[in-house]
Amino acid sequence: MGFVHLAPLLGTMSTTQLFFLLGILTHLLYFRHGEWDLYAFHLLISFCSAQILLAAYFVACEGIAYAQAWSFSIKVSIFFLSGVYISLLTYRAAFHRLNRFPGPLAARLSNLYITILSVKRFQRHREIMRLHKRYGDIVRVGPSELSINDPALFHSIHSKSSTFTKGPWYNLMHPVVSLHMIRDHEEHSRRRKIWDKGFSSKALREYEPRVALYTEQLLKRIVCSGNQTVNVTALFNYYSFDVMGDLAFGRSFNMLRDGAAHKYMKSSHDNMLTATAFSHLVWIFPIVKKIPGLNYEHVRLQKWLTEQVEQRRQSPPTTPDIFSWLLNGFENLDCPTPQDEVNLVGDAHLVVVAGSDLTAASITCLFYQLALHPRIMAKLVTEIDQFYTKYEHPSHQGLSKLEYLNACIDESLRLYPPVPSGLQRISSPQGCHVGDLYIPGNTIVQIPSYAMYRDAKNFTLPNDFIPERWTTRPELTRDSSIYAPFSIGRIYFPLIGSKNSSFLIIRVGSYSCVGKQLGLMELRFVTSQILKHFNVNLPNDFDPNQFPDGVKDGLTIVAPDLNLAFTRRHC
Repeated sequence: MGFVHLAPLLGTMSTTQLFFLLGILTHLLYFRHGEWDLYAFHLLISFCSAQILLAAYFVACEGIAYAQAWSFSIKVSIFFLSGVYISLLTYRAAFHRLNRFPGPLAARLSNLYITILSVKRFQRHREIMRLHKRYGDIVRVGPSELSINDPALFHSIHSKSSTFTKGPWYNLMHPVVSLHMIRDHEEHSRRRKIWDKGFSSKALREYEPRVALYTEQLLKRIVCSGNQTVNVTALFNYYSFDVMGDLAFGRSFNMLRDGAAHKYMKSSHDNMLTATAFSHLVWIFPIVKKIPGLNYEHVRLQKWLTEQVEQRRQSPPTTPDIFSWLLNGFENLDCPTPQDEVNLVGDAHLVVVAGSDLTAASITCLFYQLALHPRIMAKLVTEIDQFYTKYEHPSHQGLSKLEYLNACIDESLRLYPPVPSGLQRISSPQGCHVGDLYIPGNTIVQIPSYAMYRDAKNFTLPNDFIPERWTTRPELTRDSSIYAPFSIGRIYFPLIGSKNSSFLIIRVGSYSCVGKQLGLMELRFVTSQILKHFNVNLPNDFDPNQFPDGVKDGLTIVAPDLNLAFTRRHC
């Protein structure tokens, strides 16, 4: 059939309707089921290839001019895509299984809604809290996603017996699969056992001298500042990255020594904000990683990490570090695969980033609260001074018994939780019943820690920094069981009638933060040492709203610049 005879046929509605219908069927039969994020690049290549082949067919077999053939190929592609997206939008707006849950109409239709909220000021945690205040405890924030601010559902979703598993967000770094990103429960348990050895009580005691060493460097850096205010946000980042660089790669990044940020820290922070911006559009990442130019920073970072791991393998340290345990687990594999090599690099990256970003932000937020509340800081200084009259050198075990120090840390973590928007989970295909509520299958859910910890139904005076709620005033904590800033690693239950302790602390769950105790060690060392040697004050021109307004949600909490004044104590 020549183009002269084909053209009238192509111009009829039946042809365009055919491709439009094909688009509808493709959505209903394929794209509506399962996860397609990891196939995004392959789908893009397949779609472009189909256009080229269709045009080539008409040029080669039908003798049609290339421009006309290409125009036809584009035309039918547009109608095909129109069918896909009209079917998708109609289904989401009118027939989706989550339509009974309240939320903005735009959230029903596309993940672009929550993406725009995320990147507007990188304060998704505040945006989500506003949505809960408007729509209630359960809000639909995406086509297949719910944000849940309900204590009862918190336990059902994050308990050890939960049928919820890690959601599609955990494919973000594919093909790199670090411990944190493993979705298969059995594989996670196998690799978690290796990590647990690296964070055992014995291992932590071996890391303690390094934490003390870098804490001393931190104090010297403060002394060198003289009478000038210090940007403690940068300083605590230098500290935490130096510690974790030593424990992961066997050497420090020397940021405290040099007083300057390492390129790795800058690259990691940029990557985290990018990941935050598109964390609800996971399909973008497989495409970006494959396109030359766009993937430059990603490729450069992965190359640098691979080099660091290889150097660390060739030059083992004299004293064990975290990576020693990970490397030992890798070398004990019967037949390591290329994927195992990639995962080892991913685990090294996880050691540094997870162990530094969270710690640095948590220390910064704690000192913001202490400087803002001199009475509380004075009470804490008294406890620390009493401790140092008995012990000349601090130890993790000794510092962990300081009740008020721990209460200040817990209260700061409540107000500024490490993962403010919560961790993503997905319901089983068959769905689940929680009391009278039914959550349909394959529903993505998140428990927003920031919103939950600042909800008056869980905590009295939720926006106030009151460490006593964890010690002498347990009545200010209405539902302490939902407090788990390190995922499900520590849950508080009130002890009725207890004289010495207000709460029973238990450990549950499968995905608690493996590095929690190391992070707490750094928090306690830094806080106790700074307050032992320095008076800490806010600058005279300090705006109390500037810090909370500047806190960002970069998957983990990101503290803004905080300038503090330090003067030596005469003690």
